[in-house]
Amino acid sequence: MKKHAPSKGFTLIEILIALVILAVGLLGMASLLLNSMQSSQNAYQRSQASMLAYDLIERMRANQEQAVTTNAYTLAANATATSDPECTNCTPGEQAQTDLHDWRAALADGIPEATAAITRSNDNQYQISIIWQEAGNLTTDSEGNTVTQSFTLRVDL
Repeated sequence: MKKHAPSKGFTLIEILIALVILAVGLLGMASLLLNSMQSSQNAYQRSQASMLAYDLIERMRANQEQAVTTNAYTLAANATATSDPECTNCTPGEQAQTDLHDWRAALADGIPEATAAITRSNDNQYQISIIWQEAGNLTTDSEGNTVTQSFTLRVDL
């Protein structure tokens, strides 16, 4: 009677199964990394919206007389670009125009393709709304409209 030697090492099928399991694990890790990067970018945009809204409020407080007595700091959502008066000793009205011009440039740099609206009610109550589309998030509602993100700040100067 002949004894067969026990088989040693992996068979080809075991190696292929191990490779499939490894590939699935690597794909899962890549997916997690991609979701993490996307969430990080979205959080960055939300923090930029908050910072920019508070920045404009501080600009209004620095030019408070103009902010509470005129509509110089209001802005429609579909408004055209604000021109820069390029003044050195600005009047309060020119300073408000400079503030909006600089703020809109910072908004375009911080959150590309974002829109903003600034409304004023009563003498010293302002609402700043910033609306943007998050990168990689093309979800739609039941009516087929693209879902956007927004940040709204209401303040009394």
